[in-house]
Amino acid sequence: MRTRLLVAFIVVALLAALTSAWLTNVLIPFFPTVHGLLPAPKPFVMRFVTTLHQHPTVLLHPNGLAALAFFLAPAVLLLIVIIGLAFLASRPVLTPVRRLAHAAERMSAGDLSVRVQPKGKDDLARLVGSFNDMAAALDGKIDELQRMESRARQFAGDVSHELRTPLTAMTAVTDLLGENEDLAGDAAAAARLVRQEILHLGRLVDDLIEISRFDAGTARLVTDETDIATAIGRCLRARGWENVHAAVPDGLTVPLDRRRFDVIIANLVGNALGHGGSPVAVSAGLRPDAHGGQHLEVAVRDRGPGLSPAAIEQVFDRFYKADTARARSEGSGLGLAIASENARLHGGHIEAGNHADGGAVFTILLPVPDGKSGGLSAPSQ
Repeated sequence: MRTRLLVAFIVVALLAALTSAWLTNVLIPFFPTVHGLLPAPKPFVMRFVTTLHQHPTVLLHPNGLAALAFFLAPAVLLLIVIIGLAFLASRPVLTPVRRLAHAAERMSAGDLSVRVQPKGKDDLARLVGSFNDMAAALDGKIDELQRMESRARQFAGDVSHELRTPLTAMTAVTDLLGENEDLAGDAAAAARLVRQEILHLGRLVDDLIEISRFDAGTARLVTDETDIATAIGRCLRARGWENVHAAVPDGLTVPLDRRRFDVIIANLVGNALGHGGSPVAVSAGLRPDAHGGQHLEVAVRDRGPGLSPAAIEQVFDRFYKADTARARSEGSGLGLAIASENARLHGGHIEAGNHADGGAVFTILLPVPDGKSGGLSAPSQ
């Protein structure tokens, strides 16, 4: 690189010297006032200058236009040569830089397999080599992290499946103990505590198995025309949530996976009852989207203290606790994450926020295929 720049500088210096000689021997003779300050022109140049003076038809004003022409000719020539040399000298520098920039853009977009072929042995070639080494190291680290994450998820799924069988047996035993009328006092209290903990562990295992299906990409939708009012009512009644108010218009039907929709509603309402505040309200309706279609909007609102900005950003993370002082969650810690995954499986999402009048609001937004819905209504929160 330094050699190329040195050669370019020498060529430009030679061209500048040539232009100076041209100016001294050709242009100055047109100006008698300064002619004595400079050496006399060379014989062949003097012959050319005399010809210009002897043929006025060549230039109308030889003392003016000819001087201008002789001045512009070397100046333009020098400018062209300098631009050409600058282009030729900068091209070997800029081309690798552009290739590096393009490779960096691809890497930032997630393509960690990108590499740049080095050319030469200069500083830019070493920079390209360092970039390739960095990309290879980063690619290897990401692959290693992905393998570790995959093994961890596989381990959680395998452990959950292995725990299901003994938990089923333990649940049956605790049910029998609970029906035993001979147990009283501390023994009965211990049996109830054991049964409660086994049920909690069973819910955690079921949620881990469910989340492992999402991680493995094996979760599938089984959609049917679903009456939203009926689905929400059944979900609330099955869990004994008679105090939850549901405002859903009659005749609102949408193609959904009923089981997964039930899981979404159950997790959001359970979270509102457990961590928010009563009364809890559920509303649903259809809303137009930005693309001219419609989406199902279901809002679950509580009357609790609401969510902090940090909680809004992380509330759908697995095992997230909004209250860090709470040592143990009453649920599995995966309910909202499972609800979010089920909504995403439908092609939608869940938004978390706070209501203007207080309390947290979780809004389910699910796309509705054209011509596959009935009962347009806006949900009231």
